[in-house]
Order: sequence, then C-alpha cells, then structure tokens
Amino acid sequence: MKVLITGITGRVGANVARKFLQNGHDVRGFVWPGDRQAEKMQSVGAEIVEGDLASSADVRAAVADQEVILHLGAAFQAGGPFTPEQYMDTNVKGTFNVLQASLELGDRLKHVIVTSTDATMFKYPPNGIDEPIAEDSLPLVSTDWYGYSKVLCENLVDRYCRHENLRATVIRFANVWGAGEILKFPAFHLAMFLRQFESRTDDAGRATYERLQAEDARDNGGQRLIVARDASGRPWKKHNIEVRDIVHAYEKIIGNPNTFGSVYQIGAKEPFTWDVLIPYMSEKTGIPYSVVDLAMAPNYYEYDLSAARNDFGY
Repeated sequence: MKVLITGITGRVGANVARKFLQNGHDVRGFVWPGDRQAEKMQSVGAEIVEGDLASSADVRAAVADQEVILHLGAAFQAGGPFTPEQYMDTNVKGTFNVLQASLELGDRLKHVIVTSTDATMFKYPPNGIDEPIAEDSLPLVSTDWYGYSKVLCENLVDRYCRHENLRATVIRFANVWGAGEILKFPAFHLAMFLRQFESRTDDAGRATYERLQAEDARDNGGQRLIVARDASGRPWKKHNIEVRDIVHAYEKIIGNPNTFGSVYQIGAKEPFTWDVLIPYMSEKTGIPYSVVDLAMAPNYYEYDLSAARNDFGY
C-alpha cells in the first residue's frame, strides 16, 4: 500500500515508517522544510515531501495518490515551546487539512488514522482513579493548549466520520516512552519532589518537604530514586506505552472497517506501580531509593484496553 506518514521523523513516526517499509509498503513522509532528520528517513527508503501542515496546498500535495494516511505530525510539549496560535495552526488546522485532503481521495482512501493523546483528559483527582479508564470514562476537559488542540482534533475526526463517512479512526496514546528514556522520567527521582514541595506552606506540605530533605541528606544530595505513595501509603500507578507497542497498533488497525469512526486508547499491556518498578531500577542501576508518602494528588490510573483488543487485536 501507499502510506503517508506526517511527522515521519519523530520517534514514533520513524519507527512506524521503518516497520512499514520492512513490510513492503511504499512510504511517503511529510516533514517541515529543512528537517535535519529527513535525510535519515530517505536513506531507509522513504520518499520525503516538505511542507507545512497549516497549508492546505502542501497537505493536499502530500496526500495525493496515497491509500493510507497516518497523521502523527503535531506541535506537542516536548518539541516546544509553542504559542497558542502555533498549536491551533499546526494541530487543529493541520488535522482539518489532512482530513479534507483524505476525503478528496474518494474510494482510493483505505484509512486515515489521526493520533491523539491522553493529555485530553484530567487524570489526577485528589484520590486517584480506581477503575480502569475506558475511552468515554472521562470528559475531555484539558485546558492546556496541547491537550485542548487534540480535543478539537478528535471532534474534527468525529465530524468527518459522521457527516462524510470518512474511513477514519483516532488512536489516543498513553504517555510515550522510547528505548532508554525510562531513567529520565522525573517522577522516579526524589529531586523532582524536593523542588515541588519546597514552596509549600501548608502543614502537610511542609511535613512532606522535611521528610524529602531527610531522605535526600542520606546521600549528601546525590541521586536518589523514590517510591512515590499517596497520603494513605498506596503506591502510585501509571499507564504508559513504549514505541514498539504503538508500531504494533498501527500494523493491526490499518484498513480494519470495525474501527472506522471510533477512538481507541492504547497503552502497555498493563500499568506499573512505583513499589515494583523503583526497587527493580535501583537493583539494576545501583541508585538508592526512598519510600515517601506525598501530600499531593497521586499519579494513580490505568487504561481499559479492551476496545482495542476486541476490535483490531491489539
């Protein structure tokens, strides 16, 4: 098949592209003019088209004669900073341009898949979330510009599916890790919480800060991991996804009519908890860890992946 990947030089897009090239597909990538990673993707066999997602003409030229559109290109937090206008132009107008150009392909189009994010939802209430989160469990109430722009993108896809019968699907990623990134996650490190609690003036916050200071002093300020727990002593829980799982999802979903018009969350096979992962990391790295109850809203949630499993074998 002829497959267009917007954002092909990103950590997700590049890995998806390599896999699809290995599987014998013709892959075209849409990149910003002057993208320094474009040559690398050309070297593995991808055709590269330069342009701006906010330009309908550029997007239409990239989409021309393709059969599958994987819309991964976006302005997002890690690549910024971006202004509100840039989020709206790149993400919202860009998604509109991709959907409209895909519609113009007519029967040639087999599938357009638009990437979204769990940043569309608020996942950090005071006591965490006990039940697995399904696609429609939480309202899409994000107010930061990245998350909000993706809410609008999901709504655009819904409109094109219902009104135009476009063969489109939304895949909503959990927080993404690439190979080698796990040790860099700030919430695994005591130092992050020291900074967060330093300015707290309430009694619970001050007590937590003093505890963190005491643990930090054990290493004279050296690196230290943390088993983060909530105020009742329950270890934090989080659901992430690794890039290879995302590649698997795209392989399984493409062209599946059961998925048209739907939104799917994808994540790792299961969530992780700090009390299991941190001791393992400590053993492998030699970095010591502390167990601390934190007077703050916990990181405590997991996703219900049954829709993705049932509908396309994720």
